[in-house]
Amino acid sequence: MADPTYFQATRYSQPILIVFGTAGAILNQILFFSRKSLRKNSCSLYFRALSINDLLVIYTVVLPLWLSNQFNIDPSNSYNWYCKLKTYVADSLYTISPYLVVLACFDRMCTSSTNASLRQLATIRVGFYLIPLTVVFIFAAYFHVPIWYRTGYTNNATFCYSPDAIYSRFIGLFVLFFLCIIPPILMVVLCIITLIFLRQQRRRIMPVNQIRTRQRDHQLLKMLFMYVTMNVICNVPFAVTYVMLMFQQPRYVPLHVNLFRLFGLLLNVNFATSFYAYTLGTPFYRHELYNFMISVRHRIRQANYVLCTQRNMNN
Repeated sequence: MADPTYFQATRYSQPILIVFGTAGAILNQILFFSRKSLRKNSCSLYFRALSINDLLVIYTVVLPLWLSNQFNIDPSNSYNWYCKLKTYVADSLYTISPYLVVLACFDRMCTSSTNASLRQLATIRVGFYLIPLTVVFIFAAYFHVPIWYRTGYTNNATFCYSPDAIYSRFIGLFVLFFLCIIPPILMVVLCIITLIFLRQQRRRIMPVNQIRTRQRDHQLLKMLFMYVTMNVICNVPFAVTYVMLMFQQPRYVPLHVNLFRLFGLLLNVNFATSFYAYTLGTPFYRHELYNFMISVRHRIRQANYVLCTQRNMNN
């Protein structure tokens, strides 16, 4: 039986994440695609891919989790193929997001470099190659999950889990390093290198248009730092408790199980708040969003004016 605290937390938190996460991801897509200054920016391409992946997490992981906890609707406990597919897709999608941010950090590092060869890597064309390669690599890295996970009977209930204790420990450590340790380290290293490059460029006299570009790059870098912080807060507690449970199999400590479930809800927060925490957290993107809303209001007014004019002419 689920812990009452976890049950209530799931009941109220997950619908909020679904609604606000969906709205934020859609607004991100509209903003990054509609604004010319953002559409031509290679870093924006990675954030567009990030918001798409956030939507996939919300509707393939968060929504099914809420249905399972509140209405006991969970096909993975009845169908072995669904258990394998759900676990495989969930683990992969969870991992894709931080590595997309790693690509964004790499893009900012290349943009800030004085090396012409590195700057040539910070293009939309390169991004269209790196994003699919990263997705394929991550799905390939989790190839073993469908092999070992299955629907089974344990602790007087049916679960989707791995009955092999050795593999359970392996997957726990694998998730800890591949999802929660390696990406933040890469982000921090790339951001530090970017800061060094930017400091070197401050010593140079640049035209006004380049100064504005550097200001925008600083805003992007601020967004990346915010994501790194949020990533550590949301991901690490989940991964640590996950490893603890895997090493306890099959005799789980109830307190650790409840912590793992609660930290799982915290993990989902990272996939529903990117628009509000990162996009709205930087003045440059707030300004672009404001300009977009002004343009939409202008088009609506123009359309209403044309419609009223046509009606008056017909009358």
